[in-house]
Amino acid sequence: MKTRKIDPQDKIDRVIDVARRLFVEKGFHNVSIPLIVKTSGVSTGAIYHHFANKESLAQYIHEKTLFEFNEMLISRLVGTTTVYQKLKAFAQLVLDIAENDPVLMQYMLFMRHDEFMSDHQPICYSEPFVWVQDTVAEGMACGELRQGDRLVSAAAFTGILTRVIEIRLSGVLPASLADMSEEIITAAWQAIRAEK
Repeated sequence: MKTRKIDPQDKIDRVIDVARRLFVEKGFHNVSIPLIVKTSGVSTGAIYHHFANKESLAQYIHEKTLFEFNEMLISRLVGTTTVYQKLKAFAQLVLDIAENDPVLMQYMLFMRHDEFMSDHQPICYSEPFVWVQDTVAEGMACGELRQGDRLVSAAAFTGILTRVIEIRLSGVLPASLADMSEEIITAAWQAIRAEK
């Protein structure tokens, strides 16, 4: 008799993907472990072997998502030297994620993390978004960006990206973000660049 070998990491990856999608579609409080079991095909025991409860699963997903986003950003920053190149790399990354993995982008944009992590700061204080604020401050210091509050300027830059992504994900914007990326990034940059 042939024994079937099941990769435990594959199970966990499946649980994470399914739970993230369900949290986005239904909201954290409307998703139960039995629903995750049913949708993922992974047993209750296997889930509880790795996670104490739904909250610890959600916290793990949150931390994993931010870690993976940060790793993707670091790889995109290779070879960038100017503030414009750095912010463009960030913008291109979020546009690519929104177009190619909309569930991941919806999770990052719309998930109410305070529902399961009351002791954590909002996502805008996470490493990648603090990096945007630091990069904006760098741009102000070297004169590439207009002077002002770094948080407000970072919000202006990311706000344009976020709004365009929202209208794309909702079906209002029919063109792909890849086709419009230059126009979107230019608009975000012009919102914060120094006047010539």
